[in-house]
Amino acid sequence: MAVETILRKAPAMPSVRVRTLLPLMLLIASACASAEDRLNEGLALQSQGRFVDAVYRFSEAIEKDRELVQARDALRAAGDSAVMVAMDEADDLERSGDPVEAAGQYQTIDQMLSRIRQVGERLTLPSDYSDNRRTLFNTAIDWRMFEGDRAAEEGRWDEAVIMYRRARGDFLPSRIQVEASYDAETRVLLDWAGIELEDDFPRSAYDLAQQALEVRDSPTRETVVSVRDVQESALAAGTIVVAVVPVIADPGVRDWLGGEFEVALDADLNLDHWTRPPLFVAMADPLILRTELRGLLRGQTTQSPLLVGRALDLIGADLGVMIRLSGIDVVEEDIDRVEYEAVVQRNVRQGARRTTVMDTVQYYTLDGMLTYHVESDIILVDPSGREVNRFTASSTQTGPFTRGEFDGDPGQLEIPTNLEVFFDPTVIADQMRIIERDVLEELAVAIAVGTYDQILSGIR
Repeated sequence: MAVETILRKAPAMPSVRVRTLLPLMLLIASACASAEDRLNEGLALQSQGRFVDAVYRFSEAIEKDRELVQARDALRAAGDSAVMVAMDEADDLERSGDPVEAAGQYQTIDQMLSRIRQVGERLTLPSDYSDNRRTLFNTAIDWRMFEGDRAAEEGRWDEAVIMYRRARGDFLPSRIQVEASYDAETRVLLDWAGIELEDDFPRSAYDLAQQALEVRDSPTRETVVSVRDVQESALAAGTIVVAVVPVIADPGVRDWLGGEFEVALDADLNLDHWTRPPLFVAMADPLILRTELRGLLRGQTTQSPLLVGRALDLIGADLGVMIRLSGIDVVEEDIDRVEYEAVVQRNVRQGARRTTVMDTVQYYTLDGMLTYHVESDIILVDPSGREVNRFTASSTQTGPFTRGEFDGDPGQLEIPTNLEVFFDPTVIADQMRIIERDVLEELAVAIAVGTYDQILSGIR
Protein backbone atom coordinates (compact mmCIF):
# COMPACT_ATOMS: atom_id res chain seq x y z
CA MET A 1 0.00 0.00 0.00
CA ALA A 2 2.81 2.43 0.87
CA VAL A 3 4.47 1.91 -2.50
CA GLU A 4 1.24 2.52 -4.44
CA THR A 5 0.56 5.76 -2.54
CA ILE A 6 4.00 7.15 -3.29
CA LEU A 7 3.64 6.42 -6.97
CA ARG A 8 0.18 8.03 -7.20
CA LYS A 9 1.37 11.21 -5.47
CA ALA A 10 4.19 11.70 -7.94
CA PRO A 11 2.68 11.34 -11.42
CA ALA A 12 4.89 14.06 -12.87
CA MET A 13 8.10 12.51 -11.56
CA PRO A 14 10.56 11.59 -14.32
CA SER A 15 10.51 7.93 -15.33
CA VAL A 16 14.16 7.46 -14.32
CA ARG A 17 13.29 8.55 -10.78
CA VAL A 18 10.39 6.13 -10.63
CA ARG A 19 12.56 3.24 -11.82
CA THR A 20 15.15 4.09 -9.15
CA LEU A 21 12.62 4.27 -6.31
CA LEU A 22 10.62 1.20 -7.22
CA PRO A 23 13.25 -1.48 -6.35
CA LEU A 24 13.83 0.17 -2.95
CA MET A 25 10.12 0.10 -2.10
CA LEU A 26 9.80 -3.50 -3.25
CA LEU A 27 12.77 -4.44 -1.07
CA ILE A 28 11.08 -2.85 1.97
CA ALA A 29 7.85 -4.66 1.19
CA SER A 30 9.75 -7.93 0.78
CA ALA A 31 11.45 -7.48 4.17
CA CYS A 32 8.13 -6.85 5.89
CA ALA A 33 6.61 -9.88 4.22
CA SER A 34 9.58 -11.97 5.34
CA ALA A 35 9.07 -10.90 8.97
CA GLU A 36 5.38 -11.82 8.67
CA ASP A 37 6.37 -15.20 7.23
CA ARG A 38 8.65 -15.89 10.18
CA LEU A 39 5.90 -14.82 12.58
CA ASN A 40 3.39 -17.15 10.94
CA GLU A 41 5.88 -20.04 10.97
CA GLY A 42 6.45 -19.43 14.68
CA LEU A 43 2.73 -19.39 15.40
CA ALA A 44 2.33 -22.69 13.55
CA LEU A 45 5.15 -24.28 15.58
CA GLN A 46 3.68 -22.88 18.79
CA SER A 47 0.32 -24.46 18.00
CA GLN A 48 2.09 -27.82 17.60
CA GLY A 49 3.70 -27.53 21.02
CA ARG A 50 7.19 -26.96 19.55
CA PHE A 51 7.83 -23.95 21.74
CA VAL A 52 11.63 -23.75 21.46
CA ASP A 53 11.51 -23.85 17.66
CA ALA A 54 8.78 -21.22 17.72
CA VAL A 55 10.98 -18.91 19.81
CA TYR A 56 13.73 -19.04 17.18
CA ARG A 57 11.23 -18.15 14.41
CA PHE A 58 9.83 -15.25 16.43
CA SER A 59 13.39 -14.03 17.05
CA GLU A 60 14.07 -14.01 13.31
CA ALA A 61 10.85 -12.09 12.73
CA ILE A 62 11.89 -9.46 15.28
CA GLU A 63 15.32 -9.09 13.67
CA LYS A 64 13.63 -8.38 10.35
CA ASP A 65 11.11 -5.96 11.83
CA ARG A 66 11.96 -4.52 15.26
CA GLU A 67 8.54 -2.90 15.49
CA LEU A 68 6.60 -6.14 15.05
CA VAL A 69 4.91 -6.17 18.48
CA GLN A 70 2.96 -9.35 17.80
CA ALA A 71 6.22 -11.28 17.36
CA ARG A 72 7.57 -9.97 20.69
CA ASP A 73 4.42 -10.95 22.51
CA ALA A 74 4.40 -14.38 20.91
CA LEU A 75 8.11 -14.87 21.71
CA ARG A 76 7.58 -14.23 25.42
CA ALA A 77 4.56 -16.55 25.54
CA ALA A 78 6.35 -19.36 23.67
CA GLY A 79 9.46 -18.88 25.78
CA ASP A 80 7.53 -19.20 29.02
CA SER A 81 5.90 -22.39 27.76
CA ALA A 82 9.25 -23.79 26.58
CA VAL A 83 10.79 -23.29 30.02
CA MET A 84 7.90 -25.00 31.83
CA VAL A 85 7.81 -27.96 29.41
CA ALA A 86 11.60 -28.42 29.57
CA MET A 87 11.61 -28.39 33.37
CA ASP A 88 8.83 -31.01 33.46
CA GLU A 89 10.66 -33.20 30.93
CA ALA A 90 13.87 -32.84 32.91
CA ASP A 91 12.08 -34.09 36.05
CA ASP A 92 10.69 -37.09 34.14
CA LEU A 93 14.11 -37.96 32.66
CA GLU A 94 15.82 -37.74 36.02
CA ARG A 95 13.24 -39.99 37.63
CA SER A 96 13.71 -42.51 34.82
CA GLY A 97 17.46 -42.64 35.53
CA ASP A 98 18.84 -40.43 32.74
CA PRO A 99 20.36 -37.37 34.44
CA VAL A 100 22.49 -36.45 31.42
CA GLU A 101 19.51 -36.11 29.09
CA ALA A 102 17.65 -34.31 31.88
CA ALA A 103 20.47 -31.77 32.21
CA GLY A 104 20.42 -31.44 28.44
CA GLN A 105 16.92 -29.97 28.70
CA TYR A 106 18.32 -27.08 30.71
CA GLN A 107 21.14 -26.63 28.19
CA THR A 108 18.53 -26.28 25.46
CA ILE A 109 16.73 -23.61 27.47
CA ASP A 110 20.02 -21.80 28.17
CA GLN A 111 20.66 -21.54 24.43
CA MET A 112 17.10 -20.36 23.85
CA LEU A 113 17.41 -17.68 26.52
CA SER A 114 20.60 -16.43 24.90
CA ARG A 115 18.77 -16.11 21.58
CA ILE A 116 15.96 -14.18 23.25
CA ARG A 117 18.42 -11.72 24.77
CA GLN A 118 19.91 -11.10 21.31
CA VAL A 119 16.64 -9.49 20.22
CA GLY A 120 16.31 -7.41 23.39
CA GLU A 121 13.83 -9.55 25.30
CA ARG A 122 14.02 -11.35 28.63
CA LEU A 123 11.87 -13.95 30.33
CA THR A 124 10.86 -14.09 33.97
CA LEU A 125 12.04 -17.55 34.99
CA PRO A 126 10.45 -19.70 37.73
CA SER A 127 11.95 -19.05 41.16
CA ASP A 128 13.34 -22.57 41.38
CA TYR A 129 14.80 -22.60 37.86
CA SER A 130 18.42 -21.79 38.78
CA ASP A 131 18.55 -24.16 41.77
CA ASN A 132 16.99 -27.03 39.83
CA ARG A 133 19.34 -26.42 36.93
CA ARG A 134 22.47 -26.43 39.11
CA THR A 135 21.33 -29.50 41.02
CA LEU A 136 20.65 -31.42 37.84
CA PHE A 137 23.96 -30.33 36.30
CA ASN A 138 25.76 -31.64 39.39
CA THR A 139 23.83 -34.92 39.16
CA ALA A 140 24.83 -35.35 35.51
CA ILE A 141 28.49 -34.66 36.32
CA ASP A 142 28.42 -37.12 39.23
CA TRP A 143 26.77 -39.74 37.00
CA ARG A 144 29.55 -39.44 34.41
CA MET A 145 32.21 -39.72 37.09
CA PHE A 146 30.49 -42.81 38.47
CA GLU A 147 30.27 -44.39 35.02
CA GLY A 148 33.95 -43.57 34.47
CA ASP A 149 34.88 -45.33 37.69
CA ARG A 150 32.81 -48.37 36.78
CA ALA A 151 34.39 -48.57 33.33
CA ALA A 152 37.87 -48.37 34.87
CA GLU A 153 37.09 -51.18 37.34
CA GLU A 154 36.01 -53.39 34.42
CA GLY A 155 39.11 -52.55 32.33
CA ARG A 156 37.22 -50.45 29.81
CA TRP A 157 39.95 -47.84 29.91
CA ASP A 158 38.99 -45.84 26.83
CA GLU A 159 35.41 -45.45 28.03
CA ALA A 160 36.60 -44.35 31.46
CA VAL A 161 38.80 -41.63 29.98
CA ILE A 162 35.95 -40.39 27.79
CA MET A 163 33.56 -40.21 30.75
CA TYR A 164 35.99 -38.23 32.89
CA ARG A 165 36.61 -35.77 30.08
CA ARG A 166 32.88 -35.33 29.48
CA ALA A 167 32.32 -34.79 33.18
CA ARG A 168 34.33 -31.58 33.02
CA GLY A 169 33.33 -30.69 29.48
CA ASP A 170 29.59 -30.09 29.94
CA PHE A 171 27.16 -28.67 32.48
CA LEU A 172 29.35 -25.83 33.76
CA PRO A 173 31.38 -27.83 36.32
CA SER A 174 32.86 -26.11 39.35
CA ARG A 175 36.60 -25.92 39.83
CA ILE A 176 36.38 -28.73 42.40
CA GLN A 177 34.52 -30.93 39.89
CA VAL A 178 37.08 -30.16 37.16
CA GLU A 179 39.95 -31.05 39.49
CA ALA A 180 38.22 -34.30 40.46
CA SER A 181 37.89 -35.29 36.80
CA TYR A 182 41.56 -34.45 36.21
CA ASP A 183 42.56 -36.64 39.15
CA ALA A 184 40.39 -39.51 37.94
CA GLU A 185 41.68 -39.35 34.36
CA THR A 186 45.31 -39.19 35.52
CA ARG A 187 44.78 -42.15 37.83
CA VAL A 188 43.11 -44.32 35.20
CA LEU A 189 45.79 -43.57 32.59
CA LEU A 190 48.55 -44.56 35.02
CA ASP A 191 46.67 -47.71 36.05
CA TRP A 192 46.19 -48.56 32.38
CA ALA A 193 49.90 -47.95 31.72
CA GLY A 194 50.79 -50.32 34.56
CA ILE A 195 48.63 -53.07 33.08
CA GLU A 196 50.18 -52.56 29.64
CA LEU A 197 53.62 -52.85 31.18
CA GLU A 198 52.68 -56.10 32.93
CA ASP A 199 51.34 -57.45 29.63
CA ASP A 200 54.68 -56.66 27.89
CA PHE A 201 53.47 -53.67 25.91
CA PRO A 202 56.19 -51.17 26.88
CA ARG A 203 55.59 -48.61 24.13
CA SER A 204 51.89 -48.47 24.90
CA ALA A 205 52.68 -48.10 28.61
CA TYR A 206 55.11 -45.26 27.88
CA ASP A 207 52.58 -43.38 25.72
CA LEU A 208 49.78 -43.76 28.27
CA ALA A 209 52.02 -42.46 31.03
CA GLN A 210 52.83 -39.46 28.83
CA GLN A 211 49.11 -38.82 28.37
CA ALA A 212 48.71 -38.89 32.15
CA LEU A 213 51.44 -36.26 32.43
CA GLU A 214 49.59 -34.02 29.97
CA VAL A 215 46.12 -34.17 31.54
CA ARG A 216 46.90 -30.99 33.46
CA ASP A 217 48.93 -28.07 32.18
CA SER A 218 50.87 -28.23 35.46
CA PRO A 219 50.93 -31.80 36.75
CA THR A 220 51.46 -32.51 40.41
CA ARG A 221 54.82 -33.72 41.68
CA GLU A 222 53.26 -37.08 42.53
CA THR A 223 52.09 -37.48 38.92
CA VAL A 224 55.50 -36.52 37.54
CA VAL A 225 57.23 -39.10 39.72
CA SER A 226 54.72 -41.83 38.83
CA VAL A 227 55.03 -41.11 35.11
CA ARG A 228 58.82 -41.15 35.34
CA ASP A 229 58.80 -44.54 37.07
CA VAL A 230 56.47 -46.08 34.47
CA GLN A 231 58.42 -44.66 31.53
CA GLU A 232 61.78 -45.74 32.92
CA SER A 233 60.44 -49.25 33.43
CA ALA A 234 58.96 -49.27 29.92
CA LEU A 235 62.26 -48.20 28.36
CA ALA A 236 64.20 -50.75 30.38
CA ALA A 237 61.83 -53.51 29.30
CA GLY A 238 61.41 -52.56 25.65
CA THR A 239 64.61 -50.94 24.37
CA ILE A 240 66.30 -52.79 21.50
CA VAL A 241 70.08 -52.51 21.09
CA VAL A 242 70.86 -52.23 17.38
CA ALA A 243 74.17 -52.66 15.59
CA VAL A 244 74.63 -51.46 12.01
CA VAL A 245 77.31 -53.08 9.87
CA PRO A 246 79.19 -51.07 7.17
CA VAL A 247 77.36 -50.33 3.93
CA ILE A 248 78.36 -52.48 0.97
CA ALA A 249 77.48 -52.26 -2.73
CA ASP A 250 76.94 -54.73 -5.54
CA PRO A 251 79.67 -54.60 -8.22
CA GLY A 252 77.45 -52.88 -10.80
CA VAL A 253 76.53 -50.10 -8.38
CA ARG A 254 80.13 -49.65 -7.27
CA ASP A 255 81.34 -49.50 -10.87
CA TRP A 256 79.06 -46.56 -11.58
CA LEU A 257 79.14 -44.64 -8.27
CA GLY A 258 82.63 -45.56 -7.18
CA GLY A 259 83.63 -47.07 -3.86
CA GLU A 260 83.61 -43.66 -2.18
CA PHE A 261 79.80 -43.43 -2.43
CA GLU A 262 79.12 -46.32 -0.07
CA VAL A 263 81.81 -45.00 2.28
CA ALA A 264 80.20 -41.54 2.28
CA LEU A 265 76.73 -43.04 2.83
CA ASP A 266 78.02 -45.09 5.74
CA ALA A 267 79.67 -42.00 7.26
CA ASP A 268 76.51 -39.90 6.86
CA LEU A 269 74.42 -42.55 8.61
CA ASN A 270 76.88 -42.93 11.47
CA LEU A 271 77.49 -39.24 12.01
CA ASP A 272 73.88 -38.13 11.78
CA HIS A 273 71.02 -40.61 11.63
CA TRP A 274 72.35 -43.38 13.88
CA THR A 275 73.27 -40.84 16.56
CA ARG A 276 69.62 -39.79 17.04
CA PRO A 277 67.62 -42.98 17.54
CA PRO A 278 64.00 -42.80 18.70
CA LEU A 279 62.80 -43.99 22.07
CA PHE A 280 63.12 -47.75 22.54
CA VAL A 281 66.12 -47.94 20.18
CA ALA A 282 69.74 -47.81 21.37
CA MET A 283 72.66 -47.97 18.95
CA ALA A 284 75.65 -50.22 19.66
CA ASP A 285 79.14 -48.75 19.32
CA PRO A 286 79.99 -49.07 15.59
CA LEU A 287 83.75 -49.25 16.24
CA ILE A 288 83.40 -52.24 18.55
CA LEU A 289 81.10 -53.94 16.04
CA ARG A 290 83.52 -53.42 13.16
CA THR A 291 86.42 -54.73 15.22
CA GLU A 292 84.50 -57.92 15.96
CA LEU A 293 83.43 -58.24 12.32
CA ARG A 294 87.01 -57.92 11.08
CA GLY A 295 88.00 -60.71 13.40
CA LEU A 296 85.19 -62.94 12.19
CA LEU A 297 85.68 -62.20 8.49
CA ARG A 298 89.49 -62.71 8.61
CA GLY A 299 90.04 -60.91 5.34
CA GLN A 300 86.85 -62.07 3.64
CA THR A 301 84.65 -59.39 2.09
CA THR A 302 81.31 -61.19 2.20
CA GLN A 303 78.93 -60.24 4.97
CA SER A 304 76.39 -62.89 5.88
CA PRO A 305 73.53 -62.92 8.39
CA LEU A 306 75.25 -65.75 10.23
CA LEU A 307 78.51 -63.81 10.69
CA VAL A 308 76.64 -60.64 11.66
CA GLY A 309 74.62 -62.64 14.19
CA ARG A 310 77.80 -63.96 15.77
CA ALA A 311 79.13 -60.39 16.05
CA LEU A 312 75.87 -59.28 17.69
CA ASP A 313 76.21 -61.98 20.27
CA LEU A 314 79.77 -60.88 21.05
CA ILE A 315 78.83 -57.23 21.65
CA GLY A 316 75.44 -57.85 23.33
CA ALA A 317 73.21 -56.35 20.61
CA ASP A 318 69.66 -57.49 19.92
CA LEU A 319 69.44 -56.73 16.20
CA GLY A 320 71.85 -56.19 13.36
CA VAL A 321 71.23 -54.05 10.29
CA MET A 322 72.85 -55.01 6.96
CA ILE A 323 72.71 -52.42 4.15
CA ARG A 324 73.54 -53.28 0.55
CA LEU A 325 73.33 -50.94 -2.44
CA SER A 326 71.65 -53.32 -4.84
CA GLY A 327 70.69 -51.41 -7.99
CA ILE A 328 71.14 -48.23 -9.97
CA ASP A 329 69.48 -46.78 -13.06
CA VAL A 330 70.80 -43.64 -14.77
CA VAL A 331 68.63 -42.13 -17.49
CA GLU A 332 69.12 -39.08 -19.71
CA GLU A 333 65.85 -37.37 -20.63
CA ASP A 334 64.54 -34.29 -22.48
CA ILE A 335 67.73 -34.14 -24.51
CA ASP A 336 68.46 -31.23 -26.84
CA ARG A 337 71.06 -32.57 -29.28
CA VAL A 338 72.94 -30.22 -31.66
CA GLU A 339 75.26 -31.39 -34.45
CA TYR A 340 78.49 -29.60 -35.43
CA GLU A 341 81.22 -30.25 -37.99
CA ALA A 342 84.97 -29.93 -37.61
CA VAL A 343 88.02 -30.63 -39.75
CA VAL A 344 90.65 -32.91 -38.18
CA GLN A 345 93.93 -34.42 -39.31
CA ARG A 346 94.05 -38.17 -39.71
CA ASN A 347 97.10 -40.40 -40.30
CA VAL A 348 96.32 -42.97 -42.96
CA ARG A 349 98.49 -45.64 -44.58
CA GLN A 350 99.03 -45.38 -48.32
CA GLY A 351 100.98 -48.41 -49.40
CA ALA A 352 104.12 -48.59 -47.32
CA ARG A 353 103.88 -45.01 -46.18
CA ARG A 354 101.72 -43.14 -43.68
CA THR A 355 100.43 -39.75 -44.65
CA THR A 356 98.30 -37.04 -43.09
CA VAL A 357 94.92 -36.11 -44.57
CA MET A 358 92.24 -33.63 -43.57
CA ASP A 359 88.86 -35.12 -42.74
CA THR A 360 85.46 -33.62 -41.89
CA VAL A 361 83.82 -35.15 -38.81
CA GLN A 362 80.67 -34.59 -36.75
CA TYR A 363 80.43 -33.98 -33.02
CA TYR A 364 77.42 -33.17 -30.83
CA THR A 365 76.44 -31.15 -27.78
CA LEU A 366 73.72 -32.46 -25.46
CA ASP A 367 71.59 -30.59 -22.93
CA GLY A 368 69.01 -32.40 -20.84
CA MET A 369 68.03 -33.89 -17.50
CA LEU A 370 69.91 -36.70 -15.80
CA THR A 371 67.98 -38.98 -13.40
CA TYR A 372 69.53 -41.35 -10.87
CA HIS A 373 67.52 -44.10 -9.19
CA VAL A 374 69.43 -46.00 -6.52
CA GLU A 375 68.03 -48.87 -4.48
CA SER A 376 69.29 -50.49 -1.30
CA ASP A 377 68.28 -53.69 0.45
CA ILE A 378 68.17 -53.58 4.26
CA ILE A 379 68.12 -56.81 6.25
CA LEU A 380 67.53 -57.08 10.01
CA VAL A 381 69.05 -60.14 11.67
CA ASP A 382 69.03 -61.47 15.23
CA PRO A 383 71.99 -62.90 17.21
CA SER A 384 71.26 -66.38 15.87
CA GLY A 385 71.83 -65.12 12.31
CA ARG A 386 68.16 -65.41 11.44
CA GLU A 387 66.70 -62.81 9.09
CA VAL A 388 63.80 -61.20 10.97
CA ASN A 389 62.87 -58.50 8.49
CA ARG A 390 63.78 -57.03 5.13
CA PHE A 391 62.80 -53.91 3.22
CA THR A 392 63.96 -51.72 0.34
CA ALA A 393 64.89 -48.05 0.50
CA SER A 394 65.47 -45.97 -2.60
CA SER A 395 66.19 -42.49 -3.86
CA THR A 396 65.42 -40.82 -7.18
CA GLN A 397 67.05 -37.48 -7.99
CA THR A 398 67.16 -35.45 -11.19
CA GLY A 399 69.40 -32.59 -12.29
CA PRO A 400 70.48 -30.82 -15.50
CA PHE A 401 73.44 -32.05 -17.52
CA THR A 402 75.48 -30.91 -20.48
CA ARG A 403 78.07 -32.97 -22.29
CA GLY A 404 79.68 -33.42 -25.68
CA GLU A 405 79.69 -36.50 -27.83
CA PHE A 406 82.39 -37.43 -30.34
CA ASP A 407 83.52 -40.75 -31.75
CA GLY A 408 87.18 -40.20 -31.09
CA ASP A 409 89.54 -38.05 -29.08
CA PRO A 410 87.90 -34.64 -28.42
CA GLY A 411 91.40 -33.18 -28.13
CA GLN A 412 91.66 -33.41 -31.91
CA LEU A 413 88.75 -31.03 -32.38
CA GLU A 414 89.08 -27.32 -32.79
CA ILE A 415 86.08 -26.48 -30.63
CA PRO A 416 84.77 -22.89 -30.29
CA THR A 417 85.36 -21.43 -26.84
CA ASN A 418 81.64 -21.34 -26.02
CA LEU A 419 81.38 -25.11 -26.60
CA GLU A 420 84.47 -26.20 -24.66
CA VAL A 421 82.38 -26.65 -21.50
CA PHE A 422 80.57 -29.59 -23.13
CA PHE A 423 83.82 -31.57 -23.27
CA ASP A 424 85.28 -30.45 -19.92
CA PRO A 425 85.46 -33.58 -17.73
CA THR A 426 85.47 -31.46 -14.56
CA VAL A 427 82.15 -29.83 -15.46
CA ILE A 428 80.57 -33.18 -16.29
CA ALA A 429 81.85 -34.73 -13.04
CA ASP A 430 80.51 -31.80 -11.00
CA GLN A 431 77.04 -32.22 -12.53
CA MET A 432 76.99 -35.88 -11.59
CA ARG A 433 78.41 -35.17 -8.14
CA ILE A 434 75.56 -32.79 -7.31
CA ILE A 435 72.94 -35.38 -8.23
CA GLU A 436 74.79 -38.15 -6.40
CA ARG A 437 75.03 -35.97 -3.28
CA ASP A 438 71.25 -35.48 -3.31
CA VAL A 439 70.77 -39.21 -3.83
CA LEU A 440 73.01 -39.95 -0.87
CA GLU A 441 71.18 -37.57 1.46
CA GLU A 442 67.72 -38.83 0.52
CA LEU A 443 68.83 -42.46 0.63
CA ALA A 444 70.32 -42.03 4.10
CA VAL A 445 67.01 -40.64 5.39
CA ALA A 446 65.02 -43.45 3.74
CA ILE A 447 67.32 -46.11 5.22
CA ALA A 448 67.28 -44.62 8.72
CA VAL A 449 63.53 -43.96 8.84
CA GLY A 450 62.73 -47.36 7.36
CA THR A 451 65.06 -49.13 9.79
CA TYR A 452 63.63 -47.39 12.85
CA ASP A 453 60.06 -48.03 11.67
CA GLN A 454 60.76 -51.73 11.20
CA ILE A 455 62.37 -52.01 14.63
CA LEU A 456 59.60 -50.10 16.42
CA SER A 457 56.92 -52.15 14.69
CA GLY A 458 58.14 -55.12 16.70
CA ILE A 459 57.83 -53.28 20.02
CA ARG A 460 54.24 -52.94 21.25
